[in-house]
Amino acid sequence: ATILYLVAEGTNVREGDLLVELDASRLQDEKAQQQITVLNSEAAFIRARENLAVTKSQTDSDIAKAELAYKFAEQDLTKYTEGEYPRQLQQAEAEINIAKEELQRAMDKLDWSRRLAEEGYVTRTELQADELSAKRAQIDLDLANSALDLLKRYTHQRNLDQLRSDVEQAKEALERTRRKASADLVQAEAELRAKQSEYDRQKA
Repeated sequence: ATILYLVAEGTNVREGDLLVELDASRLQDEKAQQQITVLNSEAAFIRARENLAVTKSQTDSDIAKAELAYKFAEQDLTKYTEGEYPRQLQQAEAEINIAKEELQRAMDKLDWSRRLAEEGYVTRTELQADELSAKRAQIDLDLANSALDLLKRYTHQRNLDQLRSDVEQAKEALERTRRKASADLVQAEAELRAKQSEYDRQKA
C-alpha cells in the first residue's frame, strides 16, 4: 500500500499520535461502490416484493372474472333451454293457431260471399276482396308453419350448439387462467427469493 505519511525518525511520540498513514482511497471507493450495490439490491428486492403482491391481486381478479364468465355462460344455456326456447316454441305455435282461425274465418266469409254473388247480392269486387283475404290468410298460415319448422330444425339447434360451445370455451378459459395465475405466482415468488438472496449477500 502507498504510504501517505510517516512520522520522522527519532520523533518523540505519545499514545494516540499518528505514526503512519496508508492510502485508503481504493478501499473507500470500493466501500462507496458496495453501498450503491446494496442500495440497488434493496430496491430490486422491494420491487420484487411489490410485484408479488400485484401479481397475487391480479391473478385473483383474473380468476374471479373467468369464473364469472363461466357462470354466465352456464346460466345463458339454462335460460335458453328452459325459458327462451319454450317461449319461442309456444309463440310460434300460437301464431299458427291464430293463422288457422283467421284462414277459417276468411274461408267461411268467402263461401258466404260466393253464395250471395250467385244470387246477385254481392258485387264482383267484393267477392274478389274476400278471395284475396282468404289467400292472404293462407299465406300467413304457411309462413307461420314455416317459421315453426325453421325454429325446430335450424334456429334452435344453432343456438343450442353456440351456447354449449360458449360454456365449454368459458370452462377452458377458466382453466387456462388458473394455470397462468399459478405460473405467474411461482415466477414472482422465485424472483422475490432471488432478489432477497442477492440483497442479503451484497449487504453482508
